[in-house]
Amino acid sequence: MKCPYCQSMMVEELLDYTVDYEGHTLTLEDVPTWVCEACDYSQVDEDVIEAVEDMLEHLDTVQADPDELA
Repeated sequence: MKCPYCQSMMVEELLDYTVDYEGHTLTLEDVPTWVCEACDYSQVDEDVIEAVEDMLEHLDTVQADPDELA
């Protein structure tokens, strides 16, 4: 894949992805992200973004582990 800005090669890395959700900042770890080797531009594939959005839509159905709240 080539960078849309500088046309250098992009490599896929697992990076943190931060999203605002209902007034909270959530950080997802190890999200597949394309990163330009030359200019550090990064982008996440549309299918990954759709998966994150789907997860956020169903987040209210997940119950917290009581041990993690302590």
